[in-house]
Amino acid sequence: MKKIIIIIVLSIVTSCKTDSNAETELEQNIESSEENQIESKNAKAMILPKFNSVKEMLLDANDFSEEKNTLKFISTDINSLHVQVSKPILQEDLESVKEEIVKRDIVYVAFQAFAQTDINEITVTAVPVEYDDYKKYVNAHKLTIKINREKAKNILQKYLQSTDFSILYEYQNNLWLPGKNFSILKFEKLNSVFNDMLH
Repeated sequence: MKKIIIIIVLSIVTSCKTDSNAETELEQNIESSEENQIESKNAKAMILPKFNSVKEMLLDANDFSEEKNTLKFISTDINSLHVQVSKPILQEDLESVKEEIVKRDIVYVAFQAFAQTDINEITVTAVPVEYDDYKKYVNAHKLTIKINREKAKNILQKYLQSTDFSILYEYQNNLWLPGKNFSILKFEKLNSVFNDMLH
């Protein structure tokens, strides 16, 4: 009788251990799965997002707006893609400042497009608007440039020693933002970059 009771007790203990092991294993699998999902999300977050079109990209970035007359899609056809962007300027601004604003907008939109979409070529027009009236274009400072991905890569290589457009951005506080490298093109080397885009 005692032997039977001992056998029953041992089988219950063994069964409990097996259940406990199974539960522990299940918990570990769940934790591992959750960790893998978090790692996967982090890995995706560390890749510069791509957009299906320049229109989608510009609307998402919200640097320019159709409602405020600072963004116009002249052509959304992939073979003749053409966007117009505008920033406000003051009448009393120096001519050199007005020119730099226009050049900076072109450099920004073109390189942003190559970094965040798969387009091969884009035409960018930049024309400032009056600070007090966004409906009034300052056509005296209007500039247009057509550039392809290959030329943009050559410029990137020349000034930043890379052909990877994602180096223009930095990941901060769960957001991708234009980084120091983009500032080199837009500020420090602006005139040289713009001239290279022209030729």
